[in-house]
Amino acid sequence: MGMHNKKEGFTMKKLTGLVVAAAMVVSLTACAGKSAPETAAPAKETTKEAATEAAKETAQSQAQPETSAETMGESVKWPTGTVSIFVPGKAGANLDTKARLVAKYLGPELGVDVVVENRPGAGGITACTEYLTEEPNTNNIQYMAASNLAVAPIYNDCEFTADDFVTVAGLDSVENGLFVDAKLGIKTVDELKEYAQGKVIRFASAGVGNDSFLVSKIVMEEMGLASDSVNGDGFGDALVNVMNGSAEVCYCALNQASQYVEDGSIVPLAVYGQEAYNGYAAYGFDQVPTLMDLGIDVSYSTITWFSLRAGTDEAVVEKLASSLQKVYDNPEFQAEFTEAGFVMLPDVSTEAVSARVTSMIDDCAAFADKIGG
Repeated sequence: MGMHNKKEGFTMKKLTGLVVAAAMVVSLTACAGKSAPETAAPAKETTKEAATEAAKETAQSQAQPETSAETMGESVKWPTGTVSIFVPGKAGANLDTKARLVAKYLGPELGVDVVVENRPGAGGITACTEYLTEEPNTNNIQYMAASNLAVAPIYNDCEFTADDFVTVAGLDSVENGLFVDAKLGIKTVDELKEYAQGKVIRFASAGVGNDSFLVSKIVMEEMGLASDSVNGDGFGDALVNVMNGSAEVCYCALNQASQYVEDGSIVPLAVYGQEAYNGYAAYGFDQVPTLMDLGIDVSYSTITWFSLRAGTDEAVVEKLASSLQKVYDNPEFQAEFTEAGFVMLPDVSTEAVSARVTSMIDDCAAFADKIGG
């Protein structure tokens, strides 16, 4: 379960599979119907000259389908106006920051304005439901997080499933940690267990229907601790609720918690991924262990990605995928993204991202079954 927490480079594969295959079929069909008019050769034309001309025509006919396939996305008349990225989170949160960075560079690639529309609430149900009221080939894009498809449908009667979306491209890998209020003087998971005896541990989360609730609850149960959730809206609220004493612990993205680890407000106890984390070494935490290292049978990491409505023309999907790839390849975007503490996925292709989404859905379903959710 989950991805390794490696800061890999920006070597990203072009999106492949059905989109490109479909593009080739369309291109070949078009080419078959556009044969060049024949011109009779002069009566005295030599065999050598005829062979040369035939070779040229063959080379041109072989090259034409490839060119048509490559330009399929570029030739489609999309978008037709301003593009909106629907974000399932509030302004200033991690999802919002990432979406705005992409929008900044995607606009010039598409030749239109790209704006962010924040639609927080209900673990992404609000954003996804509102997005799906639009017809295929809309100018709008849905930015997705794990809770949208992996958790929200477990606890809510959603009007959508994963089949209502087509994955276009991945964006980043999100690694998370378990943090405790520094004022409690707790430095390790064992010390947290000792502190929790006879108490109900309060963990800060975004509430039922969000993965922050689900994975926090399963960790508390694996540790044998009674627990309850102090609900907020995203990682920002979770950190505030821990630091103001409303909750003892929280689940949070490692990059977003960094400044509070640095200033001594919170202490990292463990990471949810499959590799120990040394990103806080400068703050006195040389290596934060994984939950698995500590005997807690939970491993979980997430990704974010961009989707369009199912039924969208393949040429539109291809154009957006190609444009996003150009954004990701832009050194200026890479620098800003890394500086913000985010980690690009090494493979952003439809195939790879779809597999990760399926894995997250399966993982969260197993967690929910285990805690009786």
